[in-house]
Amino acid sequence: MKYFKYLASLPILISLIAGAYGTLNYVNKLTSQIDASTDTINILKVEVENLEQRIYSDIDNIHRTYTDKTSRNSKNYADAREELVKEMAEMATWVGRLEGIVAALRDCSYKMASQAEYQALEELVRGNTDSLRQIGYDIKEIERVASGGY
Repeated sequence: MKYFKYLASLPILISLIAGAYGTLNYVNKLTSQIDASTDTINILKVEVENLEQRIYSDIDNIHRTYTDKTSRNSKNYADAREELVKEMAEMATWVGRLEGIVAALRDCSYKMASQAEYQALEELVRGNTDSLRQIGYDIKEIERVASGGY
């Protein structure tokens, strides 16, 4: 009878052992899962760092390319503008010479020409004056376009 009393507590003891085994097994599986998740997280961190480095490298390359092209375009624009200013100065000089020649011809025509020659020269002067006026308008238009005006 003494053994029956202990025999009755055997199912409780077995259930306690089974519960302890189940708990230890569960904790062991959770620990394994946490270790696996930690490894995965570490791998993902490394991959994210590599991707960030690649992205920053690509951004730096794009920035460098943009800077190079912008500086080249700025230099070309400045050179073209300088060349245009030179051309306009030459054109202004040429127009000035033409105005001087026209004025000299007009003065000479008053002194030396007969009436028919005088009228012919007058027509020539009027035509040249109109041409010069048109060249002046063209120069103003070129200056307006060069300065970016509309």
